[in-house]
Amino acid sequence: MLLTGCSSTLHPASTPDATATDPVDSPSDPPASPTPTPAAPPPDERTGDGLDTPYAVDGIVVVSPAHRVSAAYVPPWAQRPDGIHPDAAAGFAALVAAAQADGLALSLRSGYRTYADQRASFERALRTYPEETARRYYAEPGASEHQTGLALDAWDGTNRGSAFAQTPQAAWLATHATTHGFIVRYPLGKTAITGYAWESWHLRWVGTEVSAAFTSDPSLTLEEFLGLA
Repeated sequence: MLLTGCSSTLHPASTPDATATDPVDSPSDPPASPTPTPAAPPPDERTGDGLDTPYAVDGIVVVSPAHRVSAAYVPPWAQRPDGIHPDAAAGFAALVAAAQADGLALSLRSGYRTYADQRASFERALRTYPEETARRYYAEPGASEHQTGLALDAWDGTNRGSAFAQTPQAAWLATHATTHGFIVRYPLGKTAITGYAWESWHLRWVGTEVSAAFTSDPSLTLEEFLGLA
């Protein structure tokens, strides 16, 4: 399945990481479509030192407001130059090459973040935006996928936030990310499930075996796939 370990602006928990200057306008989420619910996974009963290791279902790491990690959690690949899991880095390189072959430029805007990095991002967002907006686009420290090194923000080199969502690159990612082992982690219309607004740029590495299940339904969330929602 996957290895354990796991927005140009305006992000949420991954939150995307964006800078506090990114725009926050975002299209309204449409009603979520019903999705078959798989068998319920084991409950997340971690407390105390248990938060030093991320919650995982069938080997797939889940870091979110409901499944947090402590400041002590540091993924094994954090010392790499980009802090991203080697398989995710290779998958993203292949994705970038495929996009380029289709005439589209994509690059890495934000990858791994430490607990301290995420705290600074979240606190900056709270100072810049209304609290409700900040929490929809920025994750609290310990609740961001970026702390796993399994998530990253892609961009076209120019557009951030909702502006990126209107680009050919965003449309390309929605269709082709799964081919390279990634999913768009926070789909449009699924804020009630993920806790975050739509982030067309925020990709999560799950490996091609798992991502294949998302190909026919780009609106599927990781929570729904794993039976957490």
